[in-house]
Amino acid sequence: MYRLFHDYLYAQKPASTDPEGRIRLDDWEMREDVQREVLQHWSDVNSGCLDSLSDIEGFHKEFLRHQGFGMDGVDYDRDVEV
Repeated sequence: MYRLFHDYLYAQKPASTDPEGRIRLDDWEMREDVQREVLQHWSDVNSGCLDSLSDIEGFHKEFLRHQGFGMDGVDYDRDVEV
């Protein structure tokens, strides 16, 4: 979100768009050097070593937070009236 606003929407000189004029926030991930490194390590990843080769716990925590769950101070077991 930061890059969308800072580098594109409110930038003095907006970053480049793709050939169809679209804003691509995946441009860093899709760079050839990044994709080459991902491909190099892809075969090393499996469920037995996921914790040591990635931040799966952090990813899971952030995923839940972005969906409105896993927030500090919220009692998810408490009954609520609907």
